[in-house]
Amino acid sequence: MGKFSFVLTLVFYLCLLYLNYPKPNMGGDNAMGYGLGLSFFGLGISLGSIGLFFYLSRLGVFGMLTPDPFWRNFLAVILCIAFVITVFFSAALKWDNITEAVSFSPWLANMNSLIWFPLLIFIPSFLVLFLGKEPIFAPVRIFFSIGFLFSLVFTVGLLVDWLVYQSKQQKEIISQIQTQDKEQYETYMREIEGLDSTQSILGILPLTGRFHEAEVREAAVEKIKSRPDWESELIGILVSEYNYHYAYDFLDGNMVDHPALFTEPVRLSILQMAADIRSAIPDSNNLQEWSFDHFGVERLLRVVDGQLAGQGMDFYPAILEVRKALDTAPPDRFKGVKYSVTSVLDNWIKKNAR
Repeated sequence: MGKFSFVLTLVFYLCLLYLNYPKPNMGGDNAMGYGLGLSFFGLGISLGSIGLFFYLSRLGVFGMLTPDPFWRNFLAVILCIAFVITVFFSAALKWDNITEAVSFSPWLANMNSLIWFPLLIFIPSFLVLFLGKEPIFAPVRIFFSIGFLFSLVFTVGLLVDWLVYQSKQQKEIISQIQTQDKEQYETYMREIEGLDSTQSILGILPLTGRFHEAEVREAAVEKIKSRPDWESELIGILVSEYNYHYAYDFLDGNMVDHPALFTEPVRLSILQMAADIRSAIPDSNNLQEWSFDHFGVERLLRVVDGQLAGQGMDFYPAILEVRKALDTAPPDRFKGVKYSVTSVLDNWIKKNAR
C-alpha cells in the first residue's frame, strides 16, 4: 500500500508539474482546461498523500517527533494536510497575479516551490519504502524534518495571507456600500429639493415609505406637506388609473390631516387594483410568484388597518375582490404559479372574516 500510494502521489505530482511548466495558456477554453486539470491532479495528490502518510506513520516516521500514538497519528494528519496544501497552492498560485494585501503567497509562487519542495518528502519516502532505510537514518530524518517544517510554514503563511486578503476584501465591500449609500442619499435629496410647485409629487412618493432612510423620508414628507393642496394631490393620485399604489407609500406611516377624505379614494384604488390584476393575468407572458408585489398590498393593508380604521368605511368587500382577481385563470403554461400576495390577503381576510 505504501509503495502504491507513493507512486500514485508521484504520478499526479508530475502531471501537476507538467501542467504548470512552461506557463500555460490562460485564454478562453484553455483557462477552463487548466482549472479542471489543476483540480483533478490536486485531488489525486490528496488521495495518494493520505495513503502515503498513513503508511509512513505505521513505519514509525512520525515517532521521531513524538512517542505518543495519539499525537503521532494526529501529527501525521496535520502534516499530510499541510503537504497537500503547499503542493497544490505552489501550483495554483504560480501564474496567479495575487499581490494585493498579501506578501507570502507571491513569494511562494515566485520561488518555484512546486519544483523542489515535494522532493523533501519524496526522497526520504523513497529511501524508506523502496530501499528499506530506517526512519532514524540521518538523510531520511533530515529530509523529513525540513519537509515537514516547510509544509507547516507554507501552510501557516498561506492561511495568514488568506485572512489578510479576506479582511481587505471585506473592507473594500463595506467602503463600496457606504459610497453607494452616500451617492444614493445625495441623489434622493437633490430630487426632493429640486421638486418645484409645477411638478407632481408622484416622483418622490416612493421616498416617503416607512422603511426608507429616516432623513430622506422626513425630507420628502416635509416637501409634500409644504404644499397647500397636498392632500388633494394625493387623492388625485389614489383615484388615477395607473399610479394609485404609489400613494400607499405615503399613507403607510405618514398621517394625513383629514383621513376621512381618503376612505373612498382608497376603496376605489383597491377596486382598480382588482381590475388591473384581472386584465393582467390572462395576457401575461411572464407570471411569477412576485408578479403583483409592486401593487404594495402589504402597505395597503397597513393603511386600512392603521390611520383609516374607524373612519366608517368597510374595505372588506373591495379587498375580497382583489383576492378573487388573483384566482383569474392564467395561460396554461403558468398554471400552478402561486403569487406571494395571495397568502398576505388570505391572512387579512381570515382575520377580518364576516
